[in-house]
Amino acid sequence: MSLVITATLTHSTGAQTFNRTFSVAPETSELEVVNQVGTIKVTPAAAAGKIVIIARQLDGDTKIDATQNAQGKVKVEVTGRGTVDFEITVPPSSNLDLLCYKGAITVTNLGGSVRARITDGNIQFTGLRSPRVEAHSTKGNVSFSGEVLPSGSYTLKSFSGRVDATLPANADFKLSAASYRGGMDLGGFQMKFEKQTDQLVEASHGAGRASVYLWTQEGSIHLHRKP
Repeated sequence: MSLVITATLTHSTGAQTFNRTFSVAPETSELEVVNQVGTIKVTPAAAAGKIVIIARQLDGDTKIDATQNAQGKVKVEVTGRGTVDFEITVPPSSNLDLLCYKGAITVTNLGGSVRARITDGNIQFTGLRSPRVEAHSTKGNVSFSGEVLPSGSYTLKSFSGRVDATLPANADFKLSAASYRGGMDLGGFQMKFEKQTDQLVEASHGAGRASVYLWTQEGSIHLHRKP
């Protein structure tokens, strides 16, 4: 049977703060967050081997469960109705799985794999050095700025929002981009094109070692070259 460490806070009226710290293995730490309404912000931890969770419950009737299983994975889940804003610090190589139904998700200066999903709101990744990135917003913008690692996979999707990717000028990647109504701006990268239409581009920059997939149904796609 797995050992589970649990911390729970229930909130009914008035703003309240939830604080929890978990000890983790810095190189293999994992974090999963499920929020209903509000924000999830994840940044690097100042102390090695710690995941620190601060949540501000702004209104409504919500319950926060924070658990850690025997393998060290930390899971935070909000149930009930109301707004909760998370500020979380993790070891830089932590793997993240983030879900929010309405609000915003931001991840800054981390190097682990990142998966983020939101129904109504924006996703912003800045300064990442991750081997695998997945972001999907139904109604909102998705933006990525960071390194592109060899054999890395980077998927940014929004049904009705704008998709922005800012990559180093020397990034080595294969691009697949599709925008069915909003158009595309490929930002000055000199690429070898395999397919190029108003709605679909397949191309390579360098040897095409990493995979970059950008998709939107109703919005636009913008690829920027970082100096």
